Amino acid sequence: MLEENVVERITALEEKHAHHERIIADLNEVILDQQKRITRLESLIRRADDRIERLSVAIEQPRSAEDERPPHY
Repeated sequence: MLEENVVERITALEEKHAHHERIIADLNEVILDQQKRITRLESLIRRADDRIERLSVAIEQPRSAEDERPPHY
């Protein structure tokens, strides 16, 4: 009887362990996917920052009269 109880407890622990391993594997996949998304978003933000910086510099540069459109356009 005691031996059956021990076997049942060990079986229950093994089932829980297998379940936890699956959950950890699923969470690992989610974390890897999130890291890929974060890396992609960081790249997009860097490109946007670079573009904003270039546009800011371009706006601050004085324009020549030849580049301006006449007022009637």
